[in-house]
Amino acid sequence: MVSNPHKAVAAEVTPGRPKAGPPPLCFVVEEDFVFRQGFAKELRRQNIDVVEFSNSSRLMDMVEEQNPDIVFINLNSAAPYECVRTFLALKECSYSGAVQLFGHCEQKILDGFNGAGAACSLAMLPPIVKPIKFSAVHRIIQDQCRYEIVAVPGRVSLKDAVEKDQIRFLYQPKFDLKTRTMIGVEAVARVAHPELGLLAPDQFLKGADEESLVKLSRIALVNGIKASARFQEAGIALQVAVNMSVDVLLQLPIADLVLMHRPERSDWPGVILEAPERQVASKIRSLKARFPGLQQSKVAIAIDNFGRGSFCLATMNEMPFAEIKIDRTLVEGCAGNAAHANICKTIVQMAHNFGSRAVAVGISTEADLKALLALDCDCGQGFLLGKPISMRELDSWISKFNVQSA
Repeated sequence: MVSNPHKAVAAEVTPGRPKAGPPPLCFVVEEDFVFRQGFAKELRRQNIDVVEFSNSSRLMDMVEEQNPDIVFINLNSAAPYECVRTFLALKECSYSGAVQLFGHCEQKILDGFNGAGAACSLAMLPPIVKPIKFSAVHRIIQDQCRYEIVAVPGRVSLKDAVEKDQIRFLYQPKFDLKTRTMIGVEAVARVAHPELGLLAPDQFLKGADEESLVKLSRIALVNGIKASARFQEAGIALQVAVNMSVDVLLQLPIADLVLMHRPERSDWPGVILEAPERQVASKIRSLKARFPGLQQSKVAIAIDNFGRGSFCLATMNEMPFAEIKIDRTLVEGCAGNAAHANICKTIVQMAHNFGSRAVAVGISTEADLKALLALDCDCGQGFLLGKPISMRELDSWISKFNVQSA
């Protein structure tokens, strides 16, 4: 899991007046729409980022993507085991933040469920009996984050950026490590703000709602198809990769979007959709059912962030994956870390055994590159090989390098 920038700020706080920090991110799991909306509105009024959930079904994916500071969970007496399912979802994705339980029931019942959360190795805060005092909630968040909550002028709303057509894309080159030739690119989203300039994902994804994330994925997919069509028209077969959660992949009309925007040439290399390892493992049946249509549309699937979780090898037999992307936490420094090198070697061998390419993410030193080559890793991307660049810069790159088909 990516480290939380809020936690880094908190670690620097010294005794005395708290230092200023960015808005915390809170998830609110509450099936009562009216209460959930009111609760979220009050938190946002206090300069706190909020993502709302009616149940735990999407929680795990969003926790992995955004790593909230606190998850607020309502204990609904009509469906108390939804609370337990939420605990299990948080445990499954190794959530390291705090959990605040609240409910309109007796204190001893809340305490009992709090104990169930603690048994799942979650950092449970003292539960709250409804009705909730928002001043108390604000103090809880302030104490948990350990810094003074202030607005951050460099952050924008993804929803606003989508509505104002401010989404732009850079492209990170992907290379065949043995030949040092470019075989593809990964599209990475940015927000082109009229006053703040080009913003990175951590400045617009934090606190993004599910609807906005779906819209962003749709924009990214269409952009990736059009970009690959542009390369095809130039006589270059570069495969474009797009990051996408499995839930969004299952929602979007991908085959229709491909049909609308792809080039008509039969030798078009298609696009790759990169989905996180844990999501692929937990939703493999739904993904497998969707795969024949994707394959017919020349859409391949890659497993991203591989090595973060416990992946069942049986999943690899369910359907073919174009690539296994080794997580950067294992790649960075692998030349001097025998344990990480051994894990990378195992992942490379597993990828080859199942007919997939092994792709190392986050290559930043020559030493790591040499180590990965010795492990027979196929492809790689990272700042050593090429940072994300604009389409104009990519055109210049293509003119200088011998590009081979993916």
